[in-house]
Amino acid sequence: MRKGKVSKELMGASSIPLILSILVQGNTYGFEIIKKIKILSGERILWKEGSIYPVLNRLEAQKLVKSYWVTDGDRPRKYYSICKAGIKVLDKNQEEWNLMSGIFSKLWDPQTN
Repeated sequence: MRKGKVSKELMGASSIPLILSILVQGNTYGFEIIKKIKILSGERILWKEGSIYPVLNRLEAQKLVKSYWVTDGDRPRKYYSICKAGIKVLDKNQEEWNLMSGIFSKLWDPQTN
């Protein structure tokens, strides 16, 4: 299997569950989210800072996350935390992704079913 970058379409569909899954583990800031995704993906997902902040802003506008500023060191950082509504959306996303993953498993490896 050729290991390249993940398609934009799949990244668009998965960015919200990925971000919420990271935030449910603890509050963090945008660049740390980018670094965590890079590590977890084996460097196959390389978000640019300019691409994550519109998603974070949309999540904040939907009241799924909230932000606050922390001045620690040289410059202030905007931290994000998941809200109760964000946890509910994440739970629903997990159910949906598990369903889809199960379907793909059955289609791509029918001997295991």
